[in-house]
Amino acid sequence: MSKRQSRINEFRAAVVDTIKKALPELRECESQFGRFNLDELETTSIRTPGVRVGLLHGKLKHTGSGQAEGTMSCAAFAVTEGKDRDEQAWAIAEAIAVSLHTSQMFGLLKLGTPQAVSIQPVISAAIKSKGVSIIAVEWTQELHQLGQNIFDQDGVVFSELYINDELVEVRP
Repeated sequence: MSKRQSRINEFRAAVVDTIKKALPELRECESQFGRFNLDELETTSIRTPGVRVGLLHGKLKHTGSGQAEGTMSCAAFAVTEGKDRDEQAWAIAEAIAVSLHTSQMFGLLKLGTPQAVSIQPVISAAIKSKGVSIIAVEWTQELHQLGQNIFDQDGVVFSELYINDELVEVRP
């Protein structure tokens, strides 16, 4: 399989880079596969204060061009420990949430603006007993023109189609 650039991966990496630049005091800021919770905390080491960025799910709507529009459900998890962990986690979460303003495009094109921004603590007795605070900042954001357009620049359908790097015969 040929290696193609994924717009979804590009988006997640851009979010991580933007948070790193905005909060240089973080000891760690990395992408996360899905939601960050106690299971992740127990199996993955994270240097605190830190942030993990995950894409929770996406809803795709296909267009006539063969491409899709994707509404991505995103989250940034602020993870802190120590005496002032709650205050520190809330401060990090607030900084991230405020950065999700209506012109935040993370340096990318073909992207909608952040919508439905919310902040909530990830609370459980087990997390409290670990001496850790986790605050989730969640939002949705649209990624436009996912996939390859079936039309060329002149609006004509391509005459060749490749599936899994193999040429498939296309009949007019």
